[in-house]
Amino acid sequence: MPPRSDDPDRAATGAQPRRQPLTVSTEEAGQKLLQFLTRRLAGAVPGSALLRAIRTGQVRVDGGRKQPFFRLTAGQEVRVPPFDTAPQQDGRPGSLNSDIRPATRPEPLPLAILYEDAGLIAVAKPAGLCAHAGTRHPDSVADRLKALYAGAPFLPVLAHRLDKDTSGILLAARSYAELRRLNELFATGGVSKTYLAWVDGVWPGQTEQRLEDSLERLNLAAGEVAGRKKIVRAEPGTRKDGGDAGKLAICEVTPLVRKRAATLLQVRLLTGRTHQIRVQLTLRGHPVISDAVYGRKVRALPMLLHALCLRLPERALFLAPPWSAPFALSEALLERLRQGLGA
Repeated sequence: MPPRSDDPDRAATGAQPRRQPLTVSTEEAGQKLLQFLTRRLAGAVPGSALLRAIRTGQVRVDGGRKQPFFRLTAGQEVRVPPFDTAPQQDGRPGSLNSDIRPATRPEPLPLAILYEDAGLIAVAKPAGLCAHAGTRHPDSVADRLKALYAGAPFLPVLAHRLDKDTSGILLAARSYAELRRLNELFATGGVSKTYLAWVDGVWPGQTEQRLEDSLERLNLAAGEVAGRKKIVRAEPGTRKDGGDAGKLAICEVTPLVRKRAATLLQVRLLTGRTHQIRVQLTLRGHPVISDAVYGRKVRALPMLLHALCLRLPERALFLAPPWSAPFALSEALLERLRQGLGA
């Protein structure tokens, strides 16, 4: 009697040998089955093919059938059928016919690591490098991390993001449990975020100011960058209930250094909105220097916004900005900031 087509633990005479089961590591525990396979197979198999294999019983967990969103625990064995990743004649992804072809790995691009332990990695992100790749920007911190830690039990995943032109500290998790912890901390305000920004003009006042705005996205007009959206202050009373249409954005701003036409600000974020610092400072007539979207791009000068310090419950991470003269910061000022932030 021939083996059932949906049983990965049987093989017909002359068929390809079974793939070794995938053992769930401690770092991978807690992931859903579909999520686990997507990451383990490095995107080589389309999600639709994985779903079909799981739902038809071709994927087994400890010998039994499971649903795509079943959460895995450390030590469980996941057996998968051979997949064919070559496209068919009609251009669609392949089916369950042959072993996965190993992807060639390019030499990893450089990435400065500020701190790492068993749970997380703190990246010193340069201005101009995207956190995640996109159609217009194929290179990214996320891709460089995957290449740098290729072969790790759990490829690092970014827990938050920074704008492409913002430099500073970016955190990634080295296990699924740590990723969930970091996501929860960022969502509930458990991470204190402090930035530095050089802005155009002389900032009014000498002491800390609290900035509050309601922000919303606005499609850019025709002729501007395709697909981009700009963040603006929401008009009051635009919702049916009379409230503002946007999301509340709050930060605390303290001037540190004044020049004839520029001010260095320390900014503590109390909410995490898209482009928040850039927008809130621009709304007060002081855009971040060399901000091409909300201000004026200065040739050969990166945008002068930097994620200086991230304070987690267990530690504070501090990274001095890489700015050169005339915007470089003195060692005395950096030490004062470090001590003030407890880093």
